[in-house]
Formats: sequence, structure tokens, C-alpha cells
Amino acid sequence: MKNILVIGYSSRNIACSANTAGYNVYAIDAFCDRDLENNTCKCHALMEEDIHEVDREEIVRIMDSFKTDFDGVVLGSGFEKLERDIFECPVLNNSVRQMEIVSDKKRFAKELQKLAIPHPETHVATNPPQINTPMILKPAIGGGGIFNKIVTSTDELEYQIDNICKTGNFNPDELILQEVVHGNAASVSMISNGNQATAIAVNEQLIGIPWLTNMPFAYCGNITPMQTPYEKEMIGICEKLCKHFKLKGSNGMDFIITEKGPVILEINARFQGSLDSVEIATGINLFQAHVDAFNGKLPEKPKYQRWGGRTIIYASEKPITISKQISEVFGKGRFADIPKSGYEAYLDDPVVSILAEGNSRNDVMGHMKEQAKMLHKIL
Repeated sequence: MKNILVIGYSSRNIACSANTAGYNVYAIDAFCDRDLENNTCKCHALMEEDIHEVDREEIVRIMDSFKTDFDGVVLGSGFEKLERDIFECPVLNNSVRQMEIVSDKKRFAKELQKLAIPHPETHVATNPPQINTPMILKPAIGGGGIFNKIVTSTDELEYQIDNICKTGNFNPDELILQEVVHGNAASVSMISNGNQATAIAVNEQLIGIPWLTNMPFAYCGNITPMQTPYEKEMIGICEKLCKHFKLKGSNGMDFIITEKGPVILEINARFQGSLDSVEIATGINLFQAHVDAFNGKLPEKPKYQRWGGRTIIYASEKPITISKQISEVFGKGRFADIPKSGYEAYLDDPVVSILAEGNSRNDVMGHMKEQAKMLHKIL
């Protein structure tokens, strides 16, 4: 397997890992950032098109334009349910049926109930219970936390349903209502082969960080490792779920660690945003581990070699246009998802990622804060 096609809303981290592993990488991506271009043979940006309207015929047209025979395809965020019959090579992903079950928070909650695994009480938003305490309204599938809203009454629920449907192009029946679970956000990165699974890392999730975004539930990155007394319990839950759903490749499980223990929120049955921090902290190449898992081979659990981090800066105060000067700054530091000159980030759009490594969590967080402070002065 030599030529790999990666398709995703933001696929830079997957492509970079594949390139490091020695593959010839081609990508179809929303942005085609500078570092994606630098790590691929060719990439096609979907920014000129409505990514939600990209159909199979358009994907086939773009693939044909690469004039390359692919040995494998990896589908990233936003394209996990793309029809597999358009590809003439293996698709290294969980099946569409698996994705439909684990990515739909309504269906996933029912499976968790059968397995007696702690999870938030979940309801269809259009058929809510009596709202006596704050609850969280969110899309049943995807969203990255951007559309999540706290509601405290039926009137507020109706208002926010209308608001999310307008801003996010959702239908009311695509939204769910969950109990608010308080604690620390975490994730576990797994590699599985359909029968067995290996835990690669436990990660701290950075959600709604004020110096990165104004959106209280937006995903802002990860720090790896996360040290928690519940590590073994979380890994046990993840191993059980990987086996139950017969998952393959790289899969991530999101948790809230409460005072009583871990509560699972969702499965990302594809490469996750934590890829950078996991690779920095462990030294493992996650793309190669992912490919090997589809051949039945699992890695040994790696040891942490250092702390790794990735944060995402959003356009939180105003829209931002990337000038040549700003682009040059990005080229000198340890940044990722680097936009080209002229890129326009609208309010609440992601701008760039900051990567860091160190001998402690404080080292990593301190470096990322310093870099973010510097960027806020020039953006």
C-alpha cells in the first residue's frame, strides 16, 4: 500500500501522519492549509463549494483529477458516511452501518443503556421531559460543541431549537437534549482490529477555553497524557465498546470525569483531533497503527515519553483576514493547520492550531498560552 487518499473536513493531521509513515498522500479537504499542501502530493480544497452539498459525483470528479491509482482511502471527519462503492480500493474505516449507530447520540445512548455503562440521560429535543434543572441541547450527530446550548425552561428550549436549526442548518428532529454532567472533559485514543483493542493514550480535552474561543462548548484541543485515577476504568469501558461495536482502526471515546467516576459521552469512530498530542506524547505513528489494525495487527500500549498539546485559536472577537505578515509568523513557530495568505476566518471560525511539547502539563500549557497571547496581538 503506497498511494493513500485522505478525505475530510480538516484532514491535515491525518495526512501529516501518513506522510511521516512513508505514504504518498493525496487529500480532499475543506481548507488545503499550507502544511497540508506541504505533506501531500496533491490536495483539493472544498472552500469554494458548500461542503455539506458535496456529493459522490463531485468526489469522483476530484479523484479522477488526481490521475492516480489509490491503494487505500481514509475518511475523516465529515465524510465518514460517504458511499464506499465509489472507491476501487480498500476503505480503511468502520462501515457506514457502524458509523450510523455510534455517531448518532440517540442510538448510542440506547446501546449504552443495554450495556449498563454510565452515560447522560438523553432525550429527543422535540419530545423533552419536564425541565427542572439545566439541560444541554445539541445536534445528535457531529457539531464539535459549536452549536451546544444550555436551556433551563421549555420556552428557552423552543427558542434555541429554532436558533440552532437556522444557524446550523439542522432539522428539529436532528437535535437531542441531555442532562448536564459536571466534571473534567477527557478522551481515550484506541486502536482496535474488530475483536481486540489497545489503549494508546488518555487525553485531557480543552473545551470552551476563554483565551481560545468565546464559544463555551467548542472543542479547543488536547493535552496528552491526562493523569487520572480513573484511567483503568475508562480503558476498560473503551475496550468493551470497541469489541461490542466491532470497531477497527483509530477510534476515540469522549468522557466527562465526575466526582463519582467517568461518564461516556460519545465515540468518534475515526481519526480524532487528539492525533497531534498523542503522537507527540507517545512517539507512535497513529496512521501506521491504523493501517496495521485493518490487517489484524495491534500495537503494544506505548509509554508516555513527554507531554504533548494542541490548541485551536478561533476568530473570537472579529473576522480575521490572514495577511502576508501573519502568514510569515505562522511559518516560524510550531503551528499547524496554517492558513494561506488571504484566508478569511469569519467570527467563531478556526484560525490556526498551536502545537507544544514539554516535560509537564504546565510546560505545555504555558507555551500554548504564550503563543496564543502573541497571536492575539497581531490577528
